[in-house]
Amino acid sequence: MKDKFMLFIIGLLLGAVIATGAFYVYSKSNKCDCSNTTSNTSNNGQPPEMPSGQNGQPPEKPGESNSSTTSQSSNQ
Repeated sequence: MKDKFMLFIIGLLLGAVIATGAFYVYSKSNKCDCSNTTSNTSNNGQPPEMPSGQNGQPPEKPGESNSSTTSQSSNQ
């Protein structure tokens, strides 16, 4: 029984070493150079403009007629 327990411990440690090595190789081979990415404030520190026609309001949910009408009817 002691031999099987020691074999299990050795196999567990060997598997952990192999998995760690595989993860290390994977992380080194898929290194991302994120320094050249563009951000939302890339044009002189200004955020991007909203598309015309939205006036700063989020779009309505489908199936709702008007949010002010539903809130008034629920208050009555």
